[in-house]
Amino acid sequence: MPIYTFRCDDCDAGREVMAEYREAEALELMCFACGGTMRRAPVMTLNVIGPAIQARKAEKAHEEKAYFAKACGHKYACHCGVKLTRQNPFKQDIRAAHGFTDDA
Repeated sequence: MPIYTFRCDDCDAGREVMAEYREAEALELMCFACGGTMRRAPVMTLNVIGPAIQARKAEKAHEEKAYFAKACGHKYACHCGVKLTRQNPFKQDIRAAHGFTDDA
């Protein structure tokens, strides 16, 4: 639930209230300091996108790439780094299927 700041119309005293958006729109509080009416202060948002933010995003993207990259450069479960201890028994069948022959 969001926290809204209420300001007194007369003495500018502030008070924070946790309420739903619609409730906060309708609320009018009494000021403890002067007895005046307190209304919800405008919500100010600030979105800063500068060199520091961009550098942080680039660093995070680089870390993600490094985390998922394999030694061969692939990003998926490849078998480039697997060393075969014996010959592939289907090597001749694969070559024949692709049209390669051992005739030179």
